[in-house]
Amino acid sequence: MSDQNNFITHYSQLEGSIRSLMVGLFSGTCSMCTACCCRADICEEAIQSAFLSLLLEKQGLSEDKMDEKYGWLDLHGCSLQYGRPPICYTYYCDELLVRLPNDETQFAAKVLGNLIQHIGEQALGDWHLVEIRNSKDLVKLDYPTLFQRLEESTAALQVIQTFLESGRLTKADYEILNIIPIEEP
Repeated sequence: MSDQNNFITHYSQLEGSIRSLMVGLFSGTCSMCTACCCRADICEEAIQSAFLSLLLEKQGLSEDKMDEKYGWLDLHGCSLQYGRPPICYTYYCDELLVRLPNDETQFAAKVLGNLIQHIGEQALGDWHLVEIRNSKDLVKLDYPTLFQRLEESTAALQVIQTFLESGRLTKADYEILNIIPIEEP
Protein backbone atom coordinates (compact mmCIF):
# COMPACT_ATOMS: atom_id res chain seq x y z
CA MET A 1 0.00 0.00 0.00
CA SER A 2 1.41 3.40 -0.93
CA ASP A 3 2.12 6.04 1.71
CA GLN A 4 -0.76 8.11 0.37
CA ASN A 5 -3.30 5.25 0.51
CA ASN A 6 -2.07 4.12 3.93
CA PHE A 7 -2.31 7.68 5.23
CA ILE A 8 -5.81 8.16 3.80
CA THR A 9 -7.00 4.94 5.41
CA HIS A 10 -5.68 5.84 8.86
CA TYR A 11 -6.70 9.50 8.59
CA SER A 12 -10.28 8.64 7.63
CA GLN A 13 -10.54 6.13 10.50
CA LEU A 14 -9.25 8.69 12.99
CA GLU A 15 -11.51 11.44 11.67
CA GLY A 16 -14.49 9.10 11.90
CA SER A 17 -13.65 8.44 15.56
CA ILE A 18 -13.26 12.16 16.26
CA ARG A 19 -16.58 12.87 14.57
CA SER A 20 -18.36 10.21 16.63
CA LEU A 21 -16.97 11.55 19.87
CA MET A 22 -17.93 15.12 18.97
CA VAL A 23 -21.44 14.04 18.06
CA GLY A 24 -21.71 12.44 21.48
CA LEU A 25 -20.48 15.59 23.19
CA PHE A 26 -22.39 18.21 21.24
CA SER A 27 -25.31 16.80 19.26
CA GLY A 28 -27.82 17.90 21.91
CA THR A 29 -26.75 21.52 21.58
CA CYS A 30 -26.09 21.53 17.84
CA SER A 31 -29.36 19.83 17.01
CA MET A 32 -31.26 22.67 18.72
CA CYS A 33 -29.26 25.42 17.01
CA THR A 34 -31.10 27.74 14.64
CA ALA A 35 -28.04 29.82 13.74
CA CYS A 36 -25.82 27.01 12.53
CA CYS A 37 -22.30 27.89 11.46
CA CYS A 38 -22.43 25.11 8.88
CA ARG A 39 -22.83 26.65 5.44
CA ALA A 40 -22.31 25.53 1.86
CA ASP A 41 -19.37 27.92 1.42
CA ILE A 42 -17.51 26.10 4.21
CA CYS A 43 -18.41 22.74 2.67
CA GLU A 44 -16.89 23.86 -0.64
CA GLU A 45 -13.41 23.50 0.84
CA ALA A 46 -13.96 19.74 0.79
CA ILE A 47 -14.33 19.96 -2.99
CA GLN A 48 -11.54 22.48 -3.58
CA SER A 49 -8.98 20.57 -1.51
CA ALA A 50 -7.17 17.83 -3.40
CA PHE A 51 -6.85 15.74 -0.22
CA LEU A 52 -10.43 16.19 1.00
CA SER A 53 -11.67 15.42 -2.52
CA LEU A 54 -9.98 12.03 -2.28
CA LEU A 55 -11.81 11.40 0.98
CA LEU A 56 -15.11 12.36 -0.64
CA GLU A 57 -14.44 9.95 -3.50
CA LYS A 58 -13.73 7.21 -0.97
CA GLN A 59 -17.27 7.77 0.36
CA GLY A 60 -18.79 7.79 -3.14
CA LEU A 61 -19.47 11.54 -2.96
CA SER A 62 -18.83 14.26 -5.51
CA GLU A 63 -19.57 17.93 -6.02
CA ASP A 64 -22.84 17.20 -7.81
CA LYS A 65 -24.17 15.51 -4.64
CA MET A 66 -23.55 18.61 -2.50
CA ASP A 67 -26.56 20.89 -1.97
CA GLU A 68 -25.91 24.45 -3.22
CA LYS A 69 -27.47 26.01 -0.12
CA TYR A 70 -26.83 23.50 2.67
CA GLY A 71 -23.63 21.83 1.53
CA TRP A 72 -23.28 18.38 3.11
CA LEU A 73 -25.91 19.03 5.79
CA ASP A 74 -28.94 16.82 6.05
CA LEU A 75 -31.58 16.35 8.73
CA HIS A 76 -29.03 14.66 11.01
CA GLY A 77 -26.19 17.17 10.61
CA CYS A 78 -23.17 16.79 8.38
CA SER A 79 -23.48 13.74 6.16
CA LEU A 80 -19.70 13.38 5.76
CA GLN A 81 -18.22 10.56 7.79
CA TYR A 82 -14.78 12.05 7.13
CA GLY A 83 -13.28 14.63 4.81
CA ARG A 84 -14.56 17.71 6.59
CA PRO A 85 -12.53 20.92 6.56
CA PRO A 86 -10.64 21.40 9.86
CA ILE A 87 -12.77 24.45 10.76
CA CYS A 88 -15.70 22.05 11.23
CA TYR A 89 -13.84 20.66 14.22
CA THR A 90 -11.90 23.63 15.56
CA TYR A 91 -14.77 26.10 15.74
CA TYR A 92 -16.84 26.07 18.91
CA CYS A 93 -19.57 28.58 19.50
CA ASP A 94 -19.79 29.90 23.05
CA GLU A 95 -22.90 27.82 23.67
CA LEU A 96 -20.99 24.57 23.15
CA LEU A 97 -18.20 25.30 25.60
CA VAL A 98 -20.39 26.68 28.41
CA ARG A 99 -22.45 23.49 28.43
CA LEU A 100 -19.41 21.41 29.28
CA PRO A 101 -19.16 20.59 33.00
CA ASN A 102 -15.69 21.94 33.86
CA ASP A 103 -12.39 23.40 32.67
CA GLU A 104 -10.82 19.98 32.10
CA THR A 105 -13.65 18.92 29.82
CA GLN A 106 -13.44 22.22 27.94
CA PHE A 107 -9.69 21.71 27.51
CA ALA A 108 -10.19 18.14 26.28
CA ALA A 109 -12.86 19.32 23.83
CA LYS A 110 -10.57 22.04 22.46
CA VAL A 111 -7.79 19.51 21.95
CA LEU A 112 -10.27 17.14 20.30
CA GLY A 113 -11.30 19.93 17.92
CA ASN A 114 -7.70 20.58 16.92
CA LEU A 115 -6.60 17.03 16.14
CA ILE A 116 -7.40 17.28 12.42
CA GLN A 117 -5.79 20.72 12.21
CA HIS A 118 -2.64 19.35 13.86
CA ILE A 119 -2.28 16.45 11.45
CA GLY A 120 -2.25 18.62 8.33
CA GLU A 121 -0.04 21.52 9.46
CA GLN A 122 2.81 22.31 7.04
CA ALA A 123 2.13 19.24 4.94
CA LEU A 124 3.77 20.92 1.95
CA GLY A 125 5.91 23.90 2.92
CA ASP A 126 3.67 26.30 4.81
CA TRP A 127 0.50 24.81 3.32
CA HIS A 128 -1.93 22.86 5.41
CA LEU A 129 -2.92 19.53 3.90
CA VAL A 130 -6.39 20.82 2.98
CA GLU A 131 -5.01 23.96 1.31
CA ILE A 132 -3.37 21.93 -1.44
CA ARG A 133 -5.49 22.27 -4.58
CA ASN A 134 -3.47 20.32 -7.15
CA SER A 135 -3.72 16.54 -6.69
CA LYS A 136 -0.26 16.12 -8.25
CA ASP A 137 1.18 17.90 -5.20
CA LEU A 138 -0.09 15.14 -2.89
CA VAL A 139 2.85 12.91 -3.90
CA LYS A 140 5.23 15.63 -2.62
CA LEU A 141 3.84 15.53 0.94
CA ASP A 142 6.06 14.91 3.92
CA TYR A 143 4.40 11.60 4.80
CA PRO A 144 6.74 10.71 7.70
CA THR A 145 5.74 13.95 9.45
CA LEU A 146 2.06 13.44 8.59
CA PHE A 147 2.18 9.92 10.04
CA GLN A 148 3.89 11.24 13.19
CA ARG A 149 1.15 13.82 13.67
CA LEU A 150 -1.47 11.18 12.97
CA GLU A 151 0.04 9.07 15.76
CA GLU A 152 0.11 12.08 18.11
CA SER A 153 -3.52 12.82 17.34
CA THR A 154 -4.49 9.17 17.81
CA ALA A 155 -2.77 9.10 21.21
CA ALA A 156 -4.54 12.32 22.22
CA LEU A 157 -7.89 10.92 21.08
CA GLN A 158 -7.36 7.83 23.23
CA VAL A 159 -6.59 10.03 26.24
CA ILE A 160 -9.74 12.08 25.62
CA GLN A 161 -11.90 8.97 25.27
CA THR A 162 -10.53 7.60 28.54
CA PHE A 163 -11.00 10.96 30.25
CA LEU A 164 -14.63 11.20 29.15
CA GLU A 165 -15.24 7.77 30.67
CA SER A 166 -13.27 8.28 33.90
CA GLY A 167 -13.45 12.03 34.49
CA ARG A 168 -9.72 12.16 35.30
CA LEU A 169 -6.67 13.51 33.51
CA THR A 170 -3.26 12.50 34.80
CA LYS A 171 0.02 14.37 34.40
CA ALA A 172 0.96 11.89 31.65
CA ASP A 173 -2.39 12.58 29.93
CA TYR A 174 -1.67 16.31 29.94
CA GLU A 175 1.74 15.68 28.40
CA ILE A 176 0.10 13.85 25.51
CA LEU A 177 -2.66 16.43 25.08
CA ASN A 178 -0.28 19.40 25.23
CA ILE A 179 1.48 18.14 22.09
CA ILE A 180 -1.59 19.30 20.14
CA PRO A 181 -1.61 23.08 19.68
CA ILE A 182 -4.97 24.67 20.38
CA GLU A 183 -5.69 27.16 17.65
CA GLU A 184 -8.71 29.41 17.80
CA PRO A 185 -10.36 29.93 14.39
